[in-house]
Amino acid sequence: MSSLDRKAIRADKWMQRFMKTGIPVAVVSVLSLWAGWLLKIPALGSVFMITASTALVIGMLYNIRFVILSVRQIKTKQDD
Repeated sequence: MSSLDRKAIRADKWMQRFMKTGIPVAVVSVLSLWAGWLLKIPALGSVFMITASTALVIGMLYNIRFVILSVRQIKTKQDD
């Protein structure tokens, strides 16, 4: 797997979208968890659950897309 061009894979349009949406959602998730715990606001627990599950789904989609693109890249290198 060292022959992969990771920069080309990460330059994919959907990979960029997953990164630009997943990272802020994960940050909001962690912040709502800590703020809810420190400020004793139970509603932020619900915000955490929603944003954490959304960040998890986006992360899984990112990984699946990365594997698909890397397998596609390996197949095209083997065909050449």
